Amino acid sequence: MKTGIPLALLLCLLLSPAWSEGRQEPASASVTAGAYRVTDCLGRTISLEGIPDRIVLAGRAVLLTMDAVYLFPDARQRVVGVGTTDQGLGDFFPILDPRSGSKARFDTSAGPEQLAGLRPQLVILKSSMKERLGNSLESIGIPVLYVDLESPESFASDIRMLGDLFQDPARAAFVNRFYEARVDAIRKKVAGASRPSVLVVQYSERDGSTSFSVPPVGWIQTRIVEIAGGEPVWKAAGMGSGWNKVGAEQVAAWRPEHLFVVSYQKPAPQVAEGLRAAGTWTARISPFPADYHSWDQSDSRWILGLAWAAKRLHPDLFARLDLRAEVASFYGELYGIDSQTINAKILPRLEDAIAER
Repeated sequence: MKTGIPLALLLCLLLSPAWSEGRQEPASASVTAGAYRVTDCLGRTISLEGIPDRIVLAGRAVLLTMDAVYLFPDARQRVVGVGTTDQGLGDFFPILDPRSGSKARFDTSAGPEQLAGLRPQLVILKSSMKERLGNSLESIGIPVLYVDLESPESFASDIRMLGDLFQDPARAAFVNRFYEARVDAIRKKVAGASRPSVLVVQYSERDGSTSFSVPPVGWIQTRIVEIAGGEPVWKAAGMGSGWNKVGAEQVAAWRPEHLFVVSYQKPAPQVAEGLRAAGTWTARISPFPADYHSWDQSDSRWILGLAWAAKRLHPDLFARLDLRAEVASFYGELYGIDSQTINAKILPRLEDAIAER
């Protein structure tokens, strides 16, 4: 394991993606006769003798990592183990990988000893797992590569890095262009439009009580609202490194025009319907769509969440935007999922959330 120079860290954290300013950036891998190096989002450079044949995806938030890694078709034959990816709405992995039945599955709390038993040549983790798991894996000689994914910029940077890992920069460029085109189109349409106030809350039920939380200002949820042409009302409260609990009184005090409800364990349309029935708030309450994974997260689906949010906030500007067509394009072009599967196993999960109301 080699440590990258400080410049690598600055490049990973500070550079905007190529699509944001129309410029091309060099790949971060240095390739020589089969051996090459890859620099991850923490500025760490690892040396590889060749593309790893035994890749393991582990740790908390592994579903986000999985969905990013599987944007590269080569992942299907090289990933040998994946942590639990059912967030409460079903497991997307069998749809994503036809070979899923032959892959090792384990809990997201699996430690270094359990993962070592899979004989990984590389483990890919979210950057937040470095202290909890990554350091221990490295201490027993298992290389670790970190992704961040928490903003549109870091997502694009991580895709380029994964392109380096799989030695497929053309695929990375294709994926980033897919996102670039949609982000640019939405930004152009909302430029100069009024910006309605928006509140994104995560709804949770535990031990018989309910709670609301708002995301940190630097997370993808905030960026989705801003790019879609909305004004996040929770910015002053969305501090820290995770979801921050807020009381119902505070939610009401913000008086948002739109309330976007996120629910990871219970279908968000059910939660939104209950909140509407309670009649507590005057905001237009909408459930954030989710098929297997919610569209609000720093998951590959954030681009679908952006399209949905833009249409919710500016229905006149996006009257011709067909969310079902966007879903078909997303799963077909990025994951190679056939239309029959999309129509049978994905779209039916979304009807309540993307329906006009």
